[in-house]
Amino acid sequence: MSPADPPPQEAPAPGADERPSYAAPRIAALYAQGLVDYLRARGVDPEALGAAPELCRAADPHNPAETSLAQWIDLLDTATRKLGEPALPAQAGAALQPRHLGALGGVLMSCASLREAYAQLARYIRLLGQIGQPELRSDGSQARLIWRWPYPTPPPQSVAMFMLAARVRFMRWLSDHPELVVQPYFHGPDPGGHAELRQIFGAAPHFEAGASELRFAADLLALPVVTADPDYGRLAEQRAQQQLDRLGDDTDALSAEVRQILLRRLATGRVHLDDTAQSLELSPRTLQRRLREQGHSHQGLLDEVRAAAVGPLIADARLPLVEVAFLLGYSDQSTFNAAYRRWFEESPGRARRRVQAQG
Repeated sequence: MSPADPPPQEAPAPGADERPSYAAPRIAALYAQGLVDYLRARGVDPEALGAAPELCRAADPHNPAETSLAQWIDLLDTATRKLGEPALPAQAGAALQPRHLGALGGVLMSCASLREAYAQLARYIRLLGQIGQPELRSDGSQARLIWRWPYPTPPPQSVAMFMLAARVRFMRWLSDHPELVVQPYFHGPDPGGHAELRQIFGAAPHFEAGASELRFAADLLALPVVTADPDYGRLAEQRAQQQLDRLGDDTDALSAEVRQILLRRLATGRVHLDDTAQSLELSPRTLQRRLREQGHSHQGLLDEVRAAAVGPLIADARLPLVEVAFLLGYSDQSTFNAAYRRWFEESPGRARRRVQAQG
């Protein structure tokens, strides 16, 4: 944003009858446990790396409990840096077990083919947390599994490596074809660790790509799932749907659409309730009422989107904090500072110094 550009306007504060329903992005506790289990199997104490205690507690496979996505990413990045192993995120993803998928694992195991498994993965991905959406494309002889991050700034490279390696792990496990070769593409810079990555994916990795994705022969989608069981599949889907219903807060289409609108408009400052309502062809009053019925508020969703986007911006020392504030749609830095303290219980300046010290 250049100095000549008008500063974005701050979104209106919620009224007295509408308190923010802020909740930072989450990851399924059981899925997060996969990283903890991997580190412990290597003799590494996650808590010694600064992992939050809630990440280290054993998760219940029958409970769709969630934990902080930001804390999980921090543990992933800290372990990679402290151990000096650039391929560690992919190795951790490739070490996941079916139990780390919880109810989703049962659904995938009962599918008839890998194509059906990917369709079910997209349908029930929310059970793994607010970690992005898989998009499967098939064009002639090649298939692409693209990982869509749901926030306005690129995800850390480590997260993409973990997620894509996990997809390969379960693709091979479901089909009982451990030799399957996939071509990994990553959106970020080359971190090294090529030998380890080639061993995981079966092919050399590509970096600085347009998106993080897997490319492979389209005919692999027809491979049967060796544990296919339609009868059990119906029961597994019922259980998965029950867990989705219990999560509730992010499964409704309206709140998801509002989040997408807000994240696209953060840097423009067009994040007012009136702007969002106009995009949805609703009156502001109707939009507020429908969100309130689902346990949300417009300001709460805006807080959530901003908090999800702020991490990479804080980590980028090239960006002055006032620029970070503008990129998040704030009209001044003081308002941003107050919001950051509310979300993370520290100032953005202190957070930046801490990140720099760790790096």
